[in-house]
Amino acid sequence: MKMKLMTAFLIIGLITAFQPAMAEEKQEEANAAKLEEIVVTATRSEVKKEEVPAVVEVIGKLDLDTTVDRNIVRILKKNSSIDVIDYPGVLSGISIRGFRPEFSGITKHSLVLIDGRPAGATNLATILKDNVERVEILKGPASALYGAEAMGGVVNIITKRSKGKIKTHLTGGGGSFSTHYESIASGGKISDRLDFDASVSNKNQNTDFRMGNGHKRDNTGYKERYGNLRLGSSFTGNWRLDIKGDWYAGRDIATPGPLYYEDRRPSEKDIDRYGGDISMKGKIGSNEPLLTVYASHEDTEYTREYEGQPHYKNYESEIEWWGVQLQDCFHFLDNDITIGADYQDIDIESKSYNSDGTRKAPYSPDNERENVGVFADAFLRLFDERLILNTGIRYDWFELTTKKTPLKTDFHPGSETFDHASPRAGLKYFITNDRVFQFHTTIGTAFVPPQANQMAGYSEREVSGGIMINRGNPGLDPEKSLTWDAGLSFQKKVWGIFADITYFHTDVDDKISKVKASDTETTYDNSDEAEIHGLEFELSVDAGRIMNQDRTLEFFINGTRLFSAVEKVPGENERDIHNVSHWKLNTGVRYDDGMFFGKFLVRYMGKRKDYDWYTIGYPVITYDDFTVCDLEAGVKFLKHHRVKLSVENIFDRYYYEKPEFPLPGRAIYAEYSFNF
Repeated sequence: MKMKLMTAFLIIGLITAFQPAMAEEKQEEANAAKLEEIVVTATRSEVKKEEVPAVVEVIGKLDLDTTVDRNIVRILKKNSSIDVIDYPGVLSGISIRGFRPEFSGITKHSLVLIDGRPAGATNLATILKDNVERVEILKGPASALYGAEAMGGVVNIITKRSKGKIKTHLTGGGGSFSTHYESIASGGKISDRLDFDASVSNKNQNTDFRMGNGHKRDNTGYKERYGNLRLGSSFTGNWRLDIKGDWYAGRDIATPGPLYYEDRRPSEKDIDRYGGDISMKGKIGSNEPLLTVYASHEDTEYTREYEGQPHYKNYESEIEWWGVQLQDCFHFLDNDITIGADYQDIDIESKSYNSDGTRKAPYSPDNERENVGVFADAFLRLFDERLILNTGIRYDWFELTTKKTPLKTDFHPGSETFDHASPRAGLKYFITNDRVFQFHTTIGTAFVPPQANQMAGYSEREVSGGIMINRGNPGLDPEKSLTWDAGLSFQKKVWGIFADITYFHTDVDDKISKVKASDTETTYDNSDEAEIHGLEFELSVDAGRIMNQDRTLEFFINGTRLFSAVEKVPGENERDIHNVSHWKLNTGVRYDDGMFFGKFLVRYMGKRKDYDWYTIGYPVITYDDFTVCDLEAGVKFLKHHRVKLSVENIFDRYYYEKPEFPLPGRAIYAEYSFNF
């Protein structure tokens, strides 16, 4: 295996070393953009990435374009050292800094935003990269800015905002598992004051995929439709209005059951997710006010297709988000003060059905979460900008209401209110005048409220001839955390070198965990405590810049080493947090000279633990580590044409992100684009 990886790196290096430099102007623009990289997630306003005390990773255009896959979770796991749960059948979720990945429900430990507002998606596999310009990953607590859920970190998906000459891209492709893909995208200036972005795409995987062990995985085909539209206007010199929305439709999504049932318990689902926002940003003297109004909707219908039983729709859920964000960033001298207020309302309804089509009580009651938060954040540049101080605080009040739900009689409707103050502070010190050596540190708190099903849910499940019950706990409290980190950075822009190493430590009180109430019943409880600490590291070296060539030839590595990620449950010993790897690593090489482009990626995930959900008593198991490699390479020619070849899981590894649900083996795709 090691010889294969070394050979692949050597071949790529030799090929790219002798390619002629192409499209110098485009490459110079790309380099200039990288030299002054701007981020918005760390402060809710634009600042230079190098000045931010917190750890912020950016997945840029080249990485988005050369990562094999479309959904945002797979983009994230192949470019940042995060944990994921990724099922076949369009279902996945993430976590940052050692928390368990979550793929359902409105309350998670890592917050996902689209252009700074809540993404409006519980299933992150429905968010595609089609209209994405870049992705910012803020690691560490951010409740002082964003409120609930931002405990492990924040993912902010920045969408495209084209302003130049109108460009249109027609794309078609296909490959393994009878997959075909088509899209059209366009964007640019319609007039001096009006610009737009729009795209429509279609993807079908018409046959079941083959796993790395050579066997076919039944019930894994699906269809996806996606579209987005943005209209923007700079209607005065200082004010701008943007209206945008996107729509995802997953149809006939075959969902295999666990291998334990030998393909006898598949299901099928349809997913609709749509949302959008209206934002207005301006400038009044030294003030930059921003108003955003947003709404989102997610609807999922499941059809049970168990062997020997009638097929029927057994469950559907509907979630609606809407909210308002208002903030103002005040600039004085070299400093920024941002103040603001957020309002959000989330409504959840679900329905369950019997095989004859009649309704039955759903697992969770219908519920609503309402939240109001106010915040203030200061970003101060001191001592000739050698010292950056970032401090802030936010106060949140929210109400969780469980509603009267048709047929559900095993709970009492009611409401609970929570409030929480979340302070934070961060410091960055440039050790040398040229900003090559940097020290950074942050400390902050965060909180996560309980979910309705954790407080009032009830379900029964047949396992190995017995009945396992899961019951909610109405006495749950919000989880609370305190995190600090400290690290050193080295950045030499003219050499294209960046390195960072950061130690982090998180203590969690009142952590909500699923626990055994008896041999046949589980419930939720506020664990006494949890502790997570580890080391994050990142290194990138652009040989093209070192050799003063107009191309990118960048070797990179990023990873996380968790020294401990444990939780203590009353009456039990410490246990590892499940579905979290203590070693996560991405490494490889990316290349772009304006004509040829590509990326070779090696991704390693260490061993993880989980319950064996298919054995009575749910014993804990450890599942295997894995290494998966991807390759994507392409060429632009005759000004308007582009061809790209993608190979996912090159060495046909049998692996899974969740036990009993293996992912595809080797897959090969080809794509052609015509641009004008």
